[in-house]
Amino acid sequence: KAMRRQDILPVNRCQVRETDDGSLLTYVLKNECGEVPIYVGMINYAMIILLFLVTYVYLGMYLKQQETKFDEDEQTAQDYSVQVENPPESATDPDEWFRFFKDNFGAHVTVCTCAVENDLLLHTLVERRECLRHIELLLEPGESNDELEIARKAALIERDRSFFKKMLALVVKGIPEYYARMVSLSAKVKGLAQLSVPCTNVFLTFETEAAQRDVLEKMSVGIVQAEKNIKSAVADPKYLFRGEHVLYISEPGEPSAIRWQDLNVTNLQRLKSILVTGSVTFAGIVVVFIAVSAADNVSLVAGAYTITAFNVAFPLLAKALTNTEPHPSESEFQTSLYFKISFFRWVNTAIVITIVTPFTDTLLGEGGLIAKVYQQFFSEIVVSTALQLTDIMGHANRHILAPRATCQDAMNLLFKGTEWNLAERYTDMTKILFLCVWYCSIFPAAYLMCAVSLFLKYYVDKFSLVRTWERAPHYGNDIAWISHGVFFPLALVATAIMSSYYWAGFPYDNLCPLGPLQDAAYGDINFTVDGKVEEFNGEFEYEYCRQNFFGRGGIFPFVSKIRKGGATWMTDDQEVVTTIFGWSSVAFCVAVLFKFLYEWFMVYKALHSGVYKPVGADKQIAYSTLDQKVGYIPTISSDVFSFPLIACLSEEVDPQLFDWKDPDRPFLYYDLTEDARELLKGSPFDYKDGFSRIQHYSPQQEPLHVENLTDSVKEFIEPIMTEDGKWETVLTVAEA
Repeated sequence: KAMRRQDILPVNRCQVRETDDGSLLTYVLKNECGEVPIYVGMINYAMIILLFLVTYVYLGMYLKQQETKFDEDEQTAQDYSVQVENPPESATDPDEWFRFFKDNFGAHVTVCTCAVENDLLLHTLVERRECLRHIELLLEPGESNDELEIARKAALIERDRSFFKKMLALVVKGIPEYYARMVSLSAKVKGLAQLSVPCTNVFLTFETEAAQRDVLEKMSVGIVQAEKNIKSAVADPKYLFRGEHVLYISEPGEPSAIRWQDLNVTNLQRLKSILVTGSVTFAGIVVVFIAVSAADNVSLVAGAYTITAFNVAFPLLAKALTNTEPHPSESEFQTSLYFKISFFRWVNTAIVITIVTPFTDTLLGEGGLIAKVYQQFFSEIVVSTALQLTDIMGHANRHILAPRATCQDAMNLLFKGTEWNLAERYTDMTKILFLCVWYCSIFPAAYLMCAVSLFLKYYVDKFSLVRTWERAPHYGNDIAWISHGVFFPLALVATAIMSSYYWAGFPYDNLCPLGPLQDAAYGDINFTVDGKVEEFNGEFEYEYCRQNFFGRGGIFPFVSKIRKGGATWMTDDQEVVTTIFGWSSVAFCVAVLFKFLYEWFMVYKALHSGVYKPVGADKQIAYSTLDQKVGYIPTISSDVFSFPLIACLSEEVDPQLFDWKDPDRPFLYYDLTEDARELLKGSPFDYKDGFSRIQHYSPQQEPLHVENLTDSVKEFIEPIMTEDGKWETVLTVAEA
């Protein structure tokens, strides 16, 4: 009974028979796979080395080349811009920044955005505008959206509600619920508008790429040096802002990748939220493990399809969790999402199968580990690809819901395309690679099936990108480098460790031969296995020996000579291969550890000293001559609006600086400052004080120098656009 525990000799692998003299013998199922020659192990070993050279060394060089190529092929605002991450709190005047860089670098600032700490105000205004939008979509065509009329409508609906409708309103919001929330948010805006908002970030777009590189090189300092305001870190005292402030300047992401509503979040706030969402992700993995184990006990196909279903569904939960985290850029948002989905999919796709499958079932035909791995590849190739190609929700939106929309805006939203995330697409590929490298030693066909799967995913994603997916912001190259710098090293470590493990555990039956039985009467006996009568040879006697190096009694590296009790089941060739794989896995782990330590050291070094390396060559193309001059304009995307909401005075922004245009409505319709103006009408507070300021300086025009003017006159100087599209700084006649 002690030998028939599930982790030693499962019931399906042993049976007890009574001999002629009445004694009991336990007969066990022996895997007669024969000896594995050493050249098979060396082929596997060579493939791992090739994977290292191709996926890490060559791919790193290739990514660097492509990054340079893309940077040189397309000129964007990022190539001309810098971000000041620690400006003085009072430095909200774009003209002051223009003069600073003009006087000290001779550089012309074409666009300057002074962002202020108004995150809570923006969140409140966006939610209020969304409530109003929901109300408009619930109104009948032609009904007035005047606030008094909405209030009357909400009161009427709430008065006439039946008990059932009251219960339904707890789940599905109606006009009364949206209006009540909107009233609460309006009061909140009035309170937030009274708070002073310091300047927290400044985005400057220069006219030339050379000016940007010159500023980044000469003003490069470490974060710690800037926070402590160590003036000696600056190359020249004239680079001190206002003669005393050490500025920390970096190259920002693309304008569309800035999350203006979370731009001013602290690292501590982000860390707290990530810890909470990470804990929920871990709990989800535990729940999925239980579900996959239950499905695997039902059938092989059920287990594989359950894994695929969770792989498809979990990104929705991961995005909902990540949406609760404040991230200042889309790149950081996608990075957080990438780690959640990657961790889940690696465990769910590859590791769970290993855990739920008994060690002695590794080579079992139906229901064994290899059969499960094959079924998982088949599910990913067929089911996952079919779900993406059919695009069920996209077709439902376009062909069923859109024709029945109550207004043009509602229909436009249904034609935006299927939402997608770069992090989710990366993890969709990396989970296939991880599944391949995890089992390649015992299932070499994984290489072929992985190649087929990636081939299909590439072309299906390409089709979806140009046909069914919505337009995505410019994420940058962060995800690509994280995938290369984190995933591939970890995948290589997993390959080395698991290959060593599988070679050490062969033939996975937990049996070591003792020698032939002395009594030939214990010879051939018939048994029923899986409904078939089989003849077993009982001429040899075996003892239990734990071949599983994981768990109780296991030791790393998986080398027989350092294992307590040795490994008597191994052949000579197997011992040689196991020794090579075992110590090589140690070398891989040490190499990857040193790699991470080196990168952490470089991060630490960058904190204390500035390092700037330009990417690509200067194309010597002026920013104002670009076909699409996108500026760093504070905007916030919303699920209920076809275009982003504007978080600054849109009337003061050159329309050419927007990367979008609504053919039916002016920019003013999306301007959140208009909401604040209406709510603060009649109050002594200026609604403009709570919003970021943006200024466009045409290369032909420079701002008026106002050092010699009195403060009472300065506030009446403002930029205007002339009829020929140029900007001029003027003193208004009435105030003069």
